[in-house]
Amino acid sequence: MKYGDFHGHKSVILENEHFQVECLAQAGPRVVRLIPSWTGENLFAEVPNVTTKTESGEYHYFGGHRFWYAPESLSHTYHPDSYGISIKEVQDGLRLIGLDEPGTGIRKTITIQISPNRSFLILKHKLQNYGQVSVRLAPWAITMMRPMGTAILPQQHGKVDDDGLLPNRRFALWPYTRWDDPRLQLGDEFVIVKSDSSPNPLKLGYFNPHGWLGYLYADVFFVKRFGVRRDKEYADYGSNSEIYTNQRAIELESLGPMIDLHPHEDIVHTETWEVYKDIDIPKDLFGGKTLQDVLNKQPNQGTDG
Repeated sequence: MKYGDFHGHKSVILENEHFQVECLAQAGPRVVRLIPSWTGENLFAEVPNVTTKTESGEYHYFGGHRFWYAPESLSHTYHPDSYGISIKEVQDGLRLIGLDEPGTGIRKTITIQISPNRSFLILKHKLQNYGQVSVRLAPWAITMMRPMGTAILPQQHGKVDDDGLLPNRRFALWPYTRWDDPRLQLGDEFVIVKSDSSPNPLKLGYFNPHGWLGYLYADVFFVKRFGVRRDKEYADYGSNSEIYTNQRAIELESLGPMIDLHPHEDIVHTETWEVYKDIDIPKDLFGGKTLQDVLNKQPNQGTDG
């Protein structure tokens, strides 16, 4: 196992010819760095000194990728996790196992497997209930990207019924989010969120039928993919995808369906990550459009009815 250092915290490293992945060795579970080989820079945000105070102590964000469960609340979501994880080696990767949360008995585990020869990762996020009562929750995987890039969120477009009379999309907005925020660009097929130095937070959620979210930073394009279940209930007004940004980071968030997690049961939420140079983005990702087409605001093409 190869070790490193993340702002004074011991870390473990996975790597192939395309990128290096770094995880905290004693806190989390947390993936704190993703470094493409051609840039040498962390694609994730690093916020080692950002914390939230809770009744149980300070919650440290650290940066990078973390694993929560929805719906969010200060008392249940922000359990301090700055110590106590264990690490096991698995084929082509690592398993990061957190402590059982006080009160609920929920244990968080992330299993990370890196492709030997592709710019590709699989992350399996597992919630296990070691408590005495059922917990209503949804797995929630959050990736903090470094700021000053552009998030691309594909959305539902076209008819959902033969007559074209039914609505085909909806958004969840948080109290601090403004529709006229200059970072937010609404297109017919894609929502664009541009990260800048504004300290004002912005967050929105929606049901994403395409099962991917993307982030462009300089010439690097990051894609996270996840499963979609149209027949299940999701948190936050039916959101399986959410985005949050302020001056420190921009978060790409995927959620699994809501379930009652009974004692001795578990649920797994899987993401895959891909990293490309902007000129190598798969041609089918944008439905035949180029990256430049997507980044240019598309005019609404609907008709009055």
